[in-house]
Amino acid sequence: EDALETLEKARKKFQPNFVCELYSALAHSQLKDHTNALKFFTSAEVIARAKETNRLTHTFYFQLGAACERSRKFKEAETYFRKSLAMMPDFAEALNYLGYMWADRGENLQEARELIEKAVKIEPKNSAFLDSLGWVLYKLDKPQEALKYIQKAIENNEEPDATLYEHLGDIFSALHKTDQARQAFQKAYSI
Repeated sequence: EDALETLEKARKKFQPNFVCELYSALAHSQLKDHTNALKFFTSAEVIARAKETNRLTHTFYFQLGAACERSRKFKEAETYFRKSLAMMPDFAEALNYLGYMWADRGENLQEARELIEKAVKIEPKNSAFLDSLGWVLYKLDKPQEALKYIQKAIENNEEPDATLYEHLGDIFSALHKTDQARQAFQKAYSI
Protein backbone atom coordinates (compact mmCIF):
# COMPACT_ATOMS: atom_id res chain seq x y z
CA GLU A 1 0.00 0.00 0.00
CA ASP A 2 2.90 2.35 0.78
CA ALA A 3 4.41 1.51 -2.60
CA LEU A 4 1.14 2.33 -4.33
CA GLU A 5 0.96 5.69 -2.55
CA THR A 6 4.50 6.50 -3.68
CA LEU A 7 3.75 5.40 -7.23
CA GLU A 8 0.62 7.54 -7.28
CA LYS A 9 2.69 10.57 -6.26
CA ALA A 10 5.17 9.75 -9.04
CA ARG A 11 2.32 9.39 -11.52
CA LYS A 12 1.15 12.95 -10.69
CA LYS A 13 4.65 14.37 -11.00
CA PHE A 14 6.00 12.60 -14.11
CA GLN A 15 4.81 11.57 -17.56
CA PRO A 16 3.24 8.09 -17.79
CA ASN A 17 6.01 5.50 -17.98
CA PHE A 18 6.44 1.75 -18.16
CA VAL A 19 8.22 1.31 -14.82
CA CYS A 20 5.59 3.15 -12.81
CA GLU A 21 2.77 1.17 -14.44
CA LEU A 22 4.64 -2.12 -14.03
CA TYR A 23 5.36 -1.58 -10.34
CA SER A 24 1.77 -0.53 -9.77
CA ALA A 25 0.65 -3.77 -11.42
CA LEU A 26 3.03 -5.80 -9.26
CA ALA A 27 1.90 -4.05 -6.07
CA HIS A 28 -1.75 -4.69 -6.89
CA SER A 29 -0.87 -8.33 -7.63
CA GLN A 30 0.71 -8.65 -4.19
CA LEU A 31 -2.49 -7.24 -2.68
CA LYS A 32 -4.49 -9.78 -4.70
CA ASP A 33 -6.29 -6.89 -6.41
CA HIS A 34 -6.18 -8.61 -9.76
CA THR A 35 -8.52 -6.25 -11.59
CA ASN A 36 -6.26 -3.26 -10.94
CA ALA A 37 -3.14 -5.34 -11.54
CA LEU A 38 -4.47 -6.20 -14.98
CA LYS A 39 -5.32 -2.55 -15.67
CA PHE A 40 -1.74 -1.45 -14.88
CA PHE A 41 -0.12 -4.34 -16.76
CA THR A 42 -2.18 -3.38 -19.81
CA SER A 43 -1.17 0.26 -19.43
CA ALA A 44 2.50 -0.75 -19.14
CA GLU A 45 2.19 -2.82 -22.30
CA VAL A 46 0.65 0.08 -24.24
CA ILE A 47 3.44 2.44 -23.14
CA ALA A 48 6.16 -0.11 -23.95
CA ARG A 49 4.71 -0.80 -27.40
CA ALA A 50 4.89 2.90 -28.19
CA LYS A 51 8.30 3.69 -26.72
CA GLU A 52 10.27 0.76 -25.29
CA THR A 53 9.44 -2.56 -26.91
CA ASN A 54 12.55 -4.13 -25.35
CA ARG A 55 10.67 -4.12 -22.02
CA LEU A 56 8.08 -6.56 -23.38
CA THR A 57 9.93 -9.69 -22.28
CA HIS A 58 8.85 -13.27 -21.63
CA THR A 59 8.66 -12.42 -17.93
CA PHE A 60 6.41 -9.44 -18.58
CA TYR A 61 4.00 -11.52 -20.66
CA PHE A 62 4.07 -14.27 -18.02
CA GLN A 63 3.05 -11.75 -15.35
CA LEU A 64 0.35 -10.32 -17.61
CA GLY A 65 -0.94 -13.84 -18.29
CA ALA A 66 -1.05 -14.59 -14.56
CA ALA A 67 -3.01 -11.38 -13.93
CA CYS A 68 -5.49 -12.38 -16.64
CA GLU A 69 -5.87 -15.88 -15.19
CA ARG A 70 -6.45 -14.50 -11.69
CA SER A 71 -9.06 -12.16 -13.17
CA ARG A 72 -10.71 -15.21 -14.75
CA LYS A 73 -9.90 -14.03 -18.29
CA PHE A 74 -8.65 -17.43 -19.36
CA LYS A 75 -8.44 -16.91 -23.13
CA GLU A 76 -6.40 -13.74 -22.66
CA ALA A 77 -4.21 -15.55 -20.14
CA GLU A 78 -3.57 -18.30 -22.68
CA THR A 79 -2.61 -15.70 -25.30
CA TYR A 80 -0.06 -14.05 -23.01
CA PHE A 81 1.39 -17.33 -21.73
CA ARG A 82 1.83 -18.45 -25.33
CA LYS A 83 3.52 -15.12 -26.11
CA SER A 84 5.87 -15.66 -23.18
CA LEU A 85 6.67 -19.19 -24.36
CA ALA A 86 7.23 -18.02 -27.94
CA MET A 87 9.95 -15.75 -26.59
CA MET A 88 11.40 -18.32 -24.15
CA PRO A 89 10.24 -21.89 -24.97
CA ASP A 90 11.93 -23.40 -21.90
CA PHE A 91 10.44 -20.95 -19.39
CA ALA A 92 9.37 -23.54 -16.83
CA GLU A 93 7.08 -21.22 -14.85
CA ALA A 94 5.02 -20.38 -17.94
CA LEU A 95 4.95 -24.00 -19.11
CA ASN A 96 3.61 -25.09 -15.75
CA TYR A 97 1.18 -22.20 -15.25
CA LEU A 98 -0.50 -22.64 -18.63
CA GLY A 99 -0.57 -26.42 -18.27
CA TYR A 100 -2.03 -26.29 -14.76
CA MET A 101 -4.60 -23.66 -15.74
CA TRP A 102 -5.85 -25.98 -18.46
CA ALA A 103 -5.71 -29.08 -16.27
CA ASP A 104 -7.65 -27.41 -13.49
CA ARG A 105 -10.32 -26.36 -15.99
CA GLY A 106 -10.32 -29.76 -17.75
CA GLU A 107 -9.23 -28.20 -21.06
CA ASN A 108 -6.55 -29.14 -23.59
CA LEU A 109 -5.43 -31.93 -21.28
CA GLN A 110 -2.98 -33.59 -23.64
CA GLU A 111 -1.20 -30.33 -24.45
CA ALA A 112 -1.32 -29.41 -20.76
CA ARG A 113 0.43 -32.67 -19.93
CA GLU A 114 3.14 -32.02 -22.53
CA LEU A 115 3.79 -28.52 -21.19
CA ILE A 116 3.94 -29.67 -17.59
CA GLU A 117 6.18 -32.65 -18.42
CA LYS A 118 8.58 -30.20 -20.07
CA ALA A 119 8.55 -28.01 -16.93
CA VAL A 120 9.21 -31.06 -14.73
CA LYS A 121 12.08 -32.10 -16.97
CA ILE A 122 13.62 -28.63 -16.48
CA GLU A 123 13.01 -28.60 -12.69
CA PRO A 124 12.47 -32.21 -11.57
CA LYS A 125 12.22 -31.41 -7.85
CA ASN A 126 9.86 -28.45 -8.10
CA SER A 127 6.89 -29.50 -5.98
CA ALA A 128 4.45 -27.18 -7.79
CA PHE A 129 5.39 -28.69 -11.14
CA LEU A 130 5.18 -32.24 -9.76
CA ASP A 131 1.74 -31.44 -8.34
CA SER A 132 0.65 -30.07 -11.73
CA LEU A 133 1.80 -33.24 -13.46
CA GLY A 134 -0.06 -35.37 -10.96
CA TRP A 135 -3.15 -33.22 -11.36
CA VAL A 136 -3.21 -33.37 -15.15
CA LEU A 137 -2.75 -37.16 -15.01
CA TYR A 138 -5.65 -37.34 -12.56
CA LYS A 139 -7.76 -35.25 -14.96
CA LEU A 140 -6.74 -37.63 -17.78
CA ASP A 141 -8.19 -40.47 -15.65
CA LYS A 142 -4.76 -41.91 -14.85
CA PRO A 143 -4.87 -41.83 -11.04
CA GLN A 144 -2.25 -44.55 -10.56
CA GLU A 145 0.30 -42.54 -12.58
CA ALA A 146 -0.82 -39.34 -10.85
CA LEU A 147 -0.20 -40.77 -7.39
CA LYS A 148 3.59 -40.96 -7.66
CA TYR A 149 3.87 -37.34 -8.79
CA ILE A 150 1.65 -36.00 -6.01
CA GLN A 151 3.64 -38.02 -3.48
CA LYS A 152 6.90 -36.62 -4.91
CA ALA A 153 5.41 -33.11 -4.72
CA ILE A 154 4.63 -33.62 -1.03
CA GLU A 155 8.14 -35.01 -0.39
CA ASN A 156 9.79 -32.05 -2.15
CA ASN A 157 7.63 -29.35 -0.58
CA GLU A 158 9.29 -27.58 2.33
CA GLU A 159 6.07 -26.87 4.24
CA PRO A 160 2.77 -28.77 4.33
CA ASP A 161 0.43 -27.53 1.60
CA ALA A 162 -3.33 -28.02 1.75
CA THR A 163 -3.73 -28.18 -2.04
CA LEU A 164 -1.22 -31.02 -2.33
CA TYR A 165 -3.09 -33.07 0.27
CA GLU A 166 -6.42 -32.23 -1.33
CA HIS A 167 -5.11 -33.50 -4.67
CA LEU A 168 -3.73 -36.60 -2.92
CA GLY A 169 -7.18 -37.20 -1.43
CA ASP A 170 -8.85 -36.87 -4.83
CA ILE A 171 -6.40 -39.35 -6.33
CA PHE A 172 -6.81 -41.87 -3.49
CA SER A 173 -10.57 -41.48 -3.88
CA ALA A 174 -10.31 -42.25 -7.61
CA LEU A 175 -8.26 -45.33 -6.69
CA HIS A 176 -11.03 -46.40 -4.25
CA LYS A 177 -8.64 -46.09 -1.29
CA THR A 178 -11.20 -44.50 1.00
CA ASP A 179 -9.22 -44.52 4.25
CA GLN A 180 -6.16 -42.97 2.64
CA ALA A 181 -8.34 -40.42 0.86
CA ARG A 182 -9.99 -39.47 4.17
CA GLN A 183 -6.58 -39.07 5.85
CA ALA A 184 -5.33 -36.85 3.02
CA PHE A 185 -8.47 -34.68 3.13
CA GLN A 186 -8.19 -34.39 6.92
CA LYS A 187 -4.56 -33.32 6.55
CA ALA A 188 -5.57 -30.72 3.95
CA TYR A 189 -8.27 -29.43 6.26
CA SER A 190 -5.91 -29.24 9.24
CA ILE A 191 -3.41 -27.22 7.19
